[in-house]
Amino acid sequence: MISEQHCMYGKCDGSGLIWIIDHEENKEFMEECPCKEVKKLSNRLMSARLPEEFKDASLNSFDINVYDKPESKERAANAKRVAKNYILKFEKMRELGKGLYFFSEEKGSGKTRLAASILHAITKVYDKKEEKPLKIVYSSTADLIGEIKSTFDSESKVKSTDIMDAVKTADLVVLDDIGVEKVTDFVEETFTRILDYRLQNKKPTILTSNLSIDELDTIYKSGRISSRIEKLAFPVIMPNEKIRKKIAQKENEELLLELYE
Repeated sequence: MISEQHCMYGKCDGSGLIWIIDHEENKEFMEECPCKEVKKLSNRLMSARLPEEFKDASLNSFDINVYDKPESKERAANAKRVAKNYILKFEKMRELGKGLYFFSEEKGSGKTRLAASILHAITKVYDKKEEKPLKIVYSSTADLIGEIKSTFDSESKVKSTDIMDAVKTADLVVLDDIGVEKVTDFVEETFTRILDYRLQNKKPTILTSNLSIDELDTIYKSGRISSRIEKLAFPVIMPNEKIRKKIAQKENEELLLELYE
């Protein structure tokens, strides 16, 4: 997260405002620093609970060449194309209440990174078009369930309905890793209620999973989750290849080069 006291451009004192003295006109005035927008974006993404690992994710940085297999490269290229068009046509997708469902059998295959790239781009582009900022929520499904359950503590000041309402009514929601949480009747009912509301009110939802939509029925036995996701989101198959470790190694190598300069 970017410090409020730091200007990455070195133009202001961290306040987001530059004091200008015009000697020719003999006047002084305040001008907005470019860092203000960057900080606003950073804070918006952090308030959406986007993991630190992915807060700088972008489509430009989503490199399909990090995959080794030709089939993986092809799938990654197709997924990147879909993500780009989704961002460009978000206003229409929002009208229709349509999202995306990224899935791959492999963990660390780039699903979350691509979903985060979409979230980042939409936050950056569409916040400027709105009278008020888009209400965006990111959460892993396991964390979301854990947070809702924590409200059952008698000392908790937050109600489960507050969390549910935030996720149900957000303009855009990213639910990461659906299907990895321990599924109980309570979990299934919770997700059904969230997805039901978003479906009926045309709220776009982006989901990631290690399971195809049909395979969700193996853990959500009632079939209500898969049927709602089918209507909510377009399925996008991701490569069955791990890249998280490769990306981490590449980043470490680049840092080592800096250390040995």
